[in-house]
Amino acid sequence: MKKLLVAIVAVAMLATMFAVVSNANGGLCVDGAYLTNDPDGVAAKQNPWIAAEGEKDCTGLTAGGDIGNIYNLGYSHFHLQGWWGDQDELLDFGYQINDGEITWGALIENPGLAEAAGWPYCARYNLTLPLESGTVALKLYKKTPAGESVFHTINYVNEESNEVVYELKAISGNDGDPGHAVWLNEDGEYCGVKFTTTDAIDGIDLYFWASNGGNGALGTFKGEIYKFDTNIDNTLSKEPIATKTHSWEGDNRPGFNWHFDEPLEKGTYIFKLTIIGDTATGVSQETAYVVFPAVNGEIDETKYEYINTNVKFNFGIFGDNRISNDEFYAVNPEEGTVPATQPGTQETQPQTGDATVAMFVAIAVLAMGAAVVFMKKKAF
Repeated sequence: MKKLLVAIVAVAMLATMFAVVSNANGGLCVDGAYLTNDPDGVAAKQNPWIAAEGEKDCTGLTAGGDIGNIYNLGYSHFHLQGWWGDQDELLDFGYQINDGEITWGALIENPGLAEAAGWPYCARYNLTLPLESGTVALKLYKKTPAGESVFHTINYVNEESNEVVYELKAISGNDGDPGHAVWLNEDGEYCGVKFTTTDAIDGIDLYFWASNGGNGALGTFKGEIYKFDTNIDNTLSKEPIATKTHSWEGDNRPGFNWHFDEPLEKGTYIFKLTIIGDTATGVSQETAYVVFPAVNGEIDETKYEYINTNVKFNFGIFGDNRISNDEFYAVNPEEGTVPATQPGTQETQPQTGDATVAMFVAIAVLAMGAAVVFMKKKAF
């Protein structure tokens, strides 16, 4: 069915499946970020960039720059690690809490990293900081021969609030193997998932890989939310209650971070993804494709029913931060047990301005035929 030949190549030089935040002069890779009660336990971990049991992963949120409300979650420290690539020589890294003093000395030299990452200069950082109270802006600084500047800011709120705060309820991490993912590359090709929530949902977050100007065509996919009605076929025959059309420039660029006009009430829904447009057809490097990574590990299959695909692709829902991830998703009702409803329709326009989050992925285009080669991603 697919027109693309995919070869998985293991190359030792690269890198995580985590996000790269870029600006005009460099790129930040967040290998891992999590809330923890361990102020100095990173060295004891086999994989210190991965949150352990009892710790709260917030890698994707940190790459976006906003962890959200962490009040009363019971954590004392925040761990952040990764690397920064730059056009200018890196002399030091530092951090600043709000408008306090800048603390330097976080730069960790890593020979060979710059060549592997594709920047003239590259170095690592690794921080474990006490969580401050109130509204906090954690500013990450770099020092080059040209001076000092902020290269990334991470915000969080650590104070009591009466407002409902929506946070990402990820069902899993991403499997880094492009051979174990959903590939859409023909106009109208789709996949979907049925899920049930125990409280209102404010939006959906989705990670993806895609063709780009370097190795293929740009393209567009459409996300749709349907209120479940009796069975899957009947549900998809109705009008969606929310729609977002999303055009990409490459891997997770811009990121699919979709917040609805108004939160949707708790219940059972279908999230459908469809690749659309003339550029979604063709051959060789003219073919547009979008790839949705599979979940990493096992999930409770009573809570997620996948449609038109055998791959359990990963996604996340924005829900009430007072409800844990496991408790936010409920077991799906059986077919035929949900009465018909007549929800209103809302449509949101694609976001085009604040598209800074992208995955750092190495892609090699094979000289023979139309093969597109994806690297399997792993940590430096």
